[in-house]
Amino acid sequence: MRNAGWVQGGLAAVILAVSVACAGGGDYTADGDVADSTVIPRTQPVTQESPGDVAADSATPSGKWLDDGNVLALLGVLNAKQIDAANVELGAWHSDTVRALAAAMVAEHGKLQHTADSLAAVLRVAPVAPALADSITAALQARVDSLRGLGGQNLDRAFVAEQVASAQLVASYLKGLIGVAERPEVQLLVTTADADADADLERARTLQTAMAAADSIKADSLAERRRGRQIR
Repeated sequence: MRNAGWVQGGLAAVILAVSVACAGGGDYTADGDVADSTVIPRTQPVTQESPGDVAADSATPSGKWLDDGNVLALLGVLNAKQIDAANVELGAWHSDTVRALAAAMVAEHGKLQHTADSLAAVLRVAPVAPALADSITAALQARVDSLRGLGGQNLDRAFVAEQVASAQLVASYLKGLIGVAERPEVQLLVTTADADADADLERARTLQTAMAAADSIKADSLAERRRGRQIR
């Protein structure tokens, strides 16, 4: 179902290769974190971008002020917010088809985050959230909050519409981050996420179109019934 299956396989191979190369090169805690943060390599200082350094469209991160740690942190934000939205749908769904979409989002973004965490540990890169994370979090959280309090068919329709909008937003962020990533392993990870976001957008749009068509058929049927009663 995913266009990025070949990318995911390549990423897994890269992580394994880097892990072997780094074996014995540092102490890790039981949960896989680097025990001594001083061994984390930095190709440039971790800095916070100023408003003037971000493009007019905040979905285009500025490579001048972001490093791989920032990229991994932003990817974590994107995954978390997509999972949050899907969990709202799973709490009060009506349609099996829409529920399946939400379940797929939880599984996909959970797996992607696990891969990102593993890669960060292997490369010894600490995710550090840049200032840009605040605006990204706020934009996606607003979409999650718009779903709360809804239920049944209303929630299903709102969730699908939210997925169309958020997938577009997430894809735009990721396309900007691809050019920002310094290490090829991180760039490959973001490329995988971007391909998944594009596939998610296509799936959500297809479902939205199908739901609109069903609504139209139902509306036509009701109108026909009304006309029939008026004739009698």
